[in-house]
Amino acid sequence: MEFVLRSNRPVSEADIQSLQARFGFTRPFAAMLARRGLLDDASISACLHPENEPLPDPYALKDMDRAVRRIRTAVERKERICIYGDYDTDGVCATAILFETLKNLTDNVTYLLPERHGEGYGLHLSAVDRMAEDGVKLIVTVDNGISAHAEVAYAKQRGIDTVVTDHHRCHETLPDACAVVCATRGEQDEALSCLCGASVAMLLGIALGQDARRFLPIAALATMADIVPLHAINRAVVKKGLPLVRQHAGLNALLNAAGIDGTVGDGALSFILAPRVNAAGRMGDATRAVKLLLTEDANERNRLAVELEQENVRRRAEEQRICKEASESVTEQDPNILILRGKDWNSGVIGIVASRLLERFHCPVLLFTEVNGALIGSGRSVPSVDLFALLSRHADAFTRFGGHRLAAGASLAPERFDTMKADLARDLLERFPNGLPEEPLYFEDALPLSELTPTFAKELSSLSPFGEENRAPLFLLSGTLGAVRLIGRDASHIGATLSDGQSTARLVAFGAGECYADWSALNNVEALVSVELSSFRGKQEVSIRTEALRAKTDGSVRKAVRCCIDAIKRNRPLPDESVLSCLPKVSEEEIRAIFRRLKPRLDRGVRLDCLYETECATLLPLLEIGVLRYENGKFYTETVQEKKQIQNALLYRVLCLE
Repeated sequence: MEFVLRSNRPVSEADIQSLQARFGFTRPFAAMLARRGLLDDASISACLHPENEPLPDPYALKDMDRAVRRIRTAVERKERICIYGDYDTDGVCATAILFETLKNLTDNVTYLLPERHGEGYGLHLSAVDRMAEDGVKLIVTVDNGISAHAEVAYAKQRGIDTVVTDHHRCHETLPDACAVVCATRGEQDEALSCLCGASVAMLLGIALGQDARRFLPIAALATMADIVPLHAINRAVVKKGLPLVRQHAGLNALLNAAGIDGTVGDGALSFILAPRVNAAGRMGDATRAVKLLLTEDANERNRLAVELEQENVRRRAEEQRICKEASESVTEQDPNILILRGKDWNSGVIGIVASRLLERFHCPVLLFTEVNGALIGSGRSVPSVDLFALLSRHADAFTRFGGHRLAAGASLAPERFDTMKADLARDLLERFPNGLPEEPLYFEDALPLSELTPTFAKELSSLSPFGEENRAPLFLLSGTLGAVRLIGRDASHIGATLSDGQSTARLVAFGAGECYADWSALNNVEALVSVELSSFRGKQEVSIRTEALRAKTDGSVRKAVRCCIDAIKRNRPLPDESVLSCLPKVSEEEIRAIFRRLKPRLDRGVRLDCLYETECATLLPLLEIGVLRYENGKFYTETVQEKKQIQNALLYRVLCLE
């Protein structure tokens, strides 16, 4: 993993001292803001206090005037209106926002959500039929509809008008609706394109005369849940909504059912509330979550909150099962993309599993399961691969698809699966013949441990909410690693100390238990960490969360090793002399000694970044002759049927002393 300084912008000492004098910032925080170009009062206020920034004008969204006009006409004519939503958190929140809006204008309004397991995402012809039978004259979609060309046309045939509100990527043509209010339409301010479906619904509510304050808590939840970019508008929505979460009866009941006390931060939205709201649709009927957000009956609210808590427990168990089965089926896959199908995989859970596999294999993942004779799929992607664009290039393979750059859904006929899988793999192989580029980790600054103070940690929290395109700032620390130990109830995390000769700090790496042996073998290290302020027994202290750790080197050997690995894996000639000359010179005895020392760890996999320069270089000849294999950043012992001679490796002759 490459560690890269986020910005090379030159920063003057005068700018740093000016920020410290004007705002009282610590030196590292002032330096970080200066490096980001935040020097004047207005830009700093917008960055640190987005809650003070106004929400966008609803009419900045194209067709908002037409949507408002058609809805007001329906209210005046007493036409029956149906809000057609979605079963994920964003769709549930958007449905609740617009239902509450229209309920204040008319009693002739209802809502309908597709059934995830039987129907799948989006507007369906059968749903149009049900609404027609119910006397609906106007459909307002939320968090869907931008791809519903046939369904909108069919609704018109049945005498039903449609207003589309959505935020997913637009296709070349728009549905023939009365209004298409979509955050991603090209004819409007690009800053609006990051909005989630619930925020689009909230802006429609504001345009219809409602107070945004009542909608902000659930719009904030949807923003965090839908992994949209946390740019200025979305940060403002979350910052404005967070203090109101406890005041929202439905969200408060859900927090209480989860055993969460006190005030909540953006992490509670992402990791507590969103999974439980999502669990309603993943494990059954999503309308339960809408009812929870809308009901004024306290007993019903508490009953639904407990039910969703139980559904979330079931969801976790289902996720673990599917993840295990999917992981075991990853064998002969194209290295650029994983496309898998399962027989009885829950269609409501495969999206989460796709995220887990992406974290493990670092490539796009598409998982499919069969529902009513069709394959329903959910995918997640890495930054270098636009998943929506990839599916668009092969649109003929799918009966329907939609989504974003990093997440998408699709359905297709089972007999098309193998061809689709081969076509997508071939597409990415042509675009990335040398494999997907490794995503670097960007850090803000290299800091001594003495700078990691509670005051600095509190300053960093003002940059939240953290998430897509606004990750928690990382900082590079260097020093001696010690006291490595497994921690946590299930020993799945690592704790350690780091000393730079002047100060000592405690590190924690969540979910890194499998790297315990690698960490234990290290001494001088570099770590990329995030810095947080936590409370323990009433005392505030700094929490240092480790995102990546590696042996400290100058990097030249490691780069040469990566070039050699790539050549070996792709059966290509070794790099030229300018690269090979960076590799260290060692003896055959050293190669064998290092292999013997690493052998117990190699059986489980050893991360390249957790090896010192000489160690990773001496493994190259063994990789070349097939004694080792390299997958997802790790060296593993390979089972071989015949004895291999290390002297036959070209890299042996490069490394070994004469």
